[in-house]
Amino acid sequence: MTASTMTGITLNAEEIENNSNDINKLLVLTKIDSYSANASAILLIHGWGSSSEIWHDCIESLRIHFDIYLLDLPGHGLNVASSFSRADDFIHQFSQQHLSSIPKRFAVIGWSLGGLLASLLAQQFPTRITALVTIATNRSFVSSDAWSQAMPVDLFENFKQQLNANDQAAAANNQSTANDKSTVLNRFFSLQAQGALSVRKDLKHIKKLLANVKYCNKGLKQGLNWLADYDLSCCWDNLSVPMLRQFGAHDNLVPRAAADLLAARHPNNSFEIFEHSAHLPFISEKDYWLSSTVDFIKSTESQKIIDKRDIEKSFSNAAESYDSIAVFQHAVGKNLLNCLPEKNVHRLLDLGAGTGYFSSALRQRYPTADIIEMDISARMLARCQSKYIGSSQVQADIEFLPFSPQSFDVIYSSLSIQWCHDLDKVFQGIADSLSVGGVAVLTTLVDGSLSELKQAWASVDNAVHVNEFECEATLKDSCDKSGLSFQQWSVHDDVQTFTTMRDLIRSVKDIGAHNMHPGRPKGLMGKNKYRQFVSTYNALRTEEGKWPLTYRVLYMVLQK
Repeated sequence: MTASTMTGITLNAEEIENNSNDINKLLVLTKIDSYSANASAILLIHGWGSSSEIWHDCIESLRIHFDIYLLDLPGHGLNVASSFSRADDFIHQFSQQHLSSIPKRFAVIGWSLGGLLASLLAQQFPTRITALVTIATNRSFVSSDAWSQAMPVDLFENFKQQLNANDQAAAANNQSTANDKSTVLNRFFSLQAQGALSVRKDLKHIKKLLANVKYCNKGLKQGLNWLADYDLSCCWDNLSVPMLRQFGAHDNLVPRAAADLLAARHPNNSFEIFEHSAHLPFISEKDYWLSSTVDFIKSTESQKIIDKRDIEKSFSNAAESYDSIAVFQHAVGKNLLNCLPEKNVHRLLDLGAGTGYFSSALRQRYPTADIIEMDISARMLARCQSKYIGSSQVQADIEFLPFSPQSFDVIYSSLSIQWCHDLDKVFQGIADSLSVGGVAVLTTLVDGSLSELKQAWASVDNAVHVNEFECEATLKDSCDKSGLSFQQWSVHDDVQTFTTMRDLIRSVKDIGAHNMHPGRPKGLMGKNKYRQFVSTYNALRTEEGKWPLTYRVLYMVLQK
């Protein structure tokens, strides 16, 4: 990264409006491409009184592994002209303007105040974020009765008073304070470096990195307000995203004692203490920090992908009894049959055919068509073969369709796509396999499915107990990229009810659709946890006393 990538700001403090939130201003997001093809993405958010220039020394090493997105805080650097009264408003504005341009899944690294913002982002978009790394981020940055292991109140208030004095002096002299903050910021830089083994070197270096960065008093004061106002306790207690917390052993702003307390409260998170660092471990111990951070993010990327061998094994084990218990799956597939086109069909693909339950209906609809039944499970396909409808069977993965281009006039697939990781590849494969004018009729489960199970387990712990499903917007984006046109697109909630909790759990497990997420808990569950789970779920029972379970089904009819 060159210096010109991150600097060159021309806005001055006089140009900043006095609105609490600048909802009409475009937040600047900088992208730096990876050196690697098909690299995953990371978003870096800096701390108060800094800018994205602070990451300068780490960029070249991170580019080896990731596409990098850099976000400056309001009133700082490239976003000097923006201001937001609440951190949540800033996150909302960023998500509205930029989330659609960032890859569907990405990791977030937040330093200090940036860690607060990264945590709020992960809370709002848990299915988008593969990993959360916070650096020197406290539960609450300012000491209080609820959390005393933090920055002393009098020290924090002194920074606010100095910024207010800058404003008053500027008003009295009728001049800008855009660059008149060196005293406050230099004092803050000293606090950040103080205690590190390389304190003098670090302090000199961060002053050099940030020498040309512009700030506005309004944004700086709002940032301090965010630090004072937010307690991340509830946010962190409910986060399901894999998280690495990094701390400097000699940090004067986030005491070592805070790190110890947070480690005890969040045993499922990863923790790293940098023994020679204060508030800037990514500068004081750069190589160690890079190794720790990259290793963690890479490990979580693999954890998000369900192993296809687990899927094949699970559905093969369920093959013999599947049709006798898959009531919901059969109902959805039957509804999808009504979406099939009235046209001459020469070749049809049943994608994720399972046991071939719909083979007869497909043959009846298209009596002269060549029907190919494809599934990842050999034992499921053996059941298909036993139906004797004159079809052919192919064992393959939906993400790697083995067919020549334009092979099929119709592709039928019910409740199979949700087991795929790379949706872009899935829909592109479907598009490539369709003939011109061909139609794909599909269903899949989307985010909101099994919501009762998720809610009940969330009361127990932060582990992943339920399979995760993509949001509707992500699926639509993948469809758009494939070039397929939308003929029908509708979402329906199908609420199943059960007499007992045992029946509910078996309805999911016995069809092979139980939790296969790599982050699922290992080993046996304690009785107390199960009791808590049942107790929470009990509050969700219907007026008739039944146990509900919601499936949110997306119906798609797409044409090439």
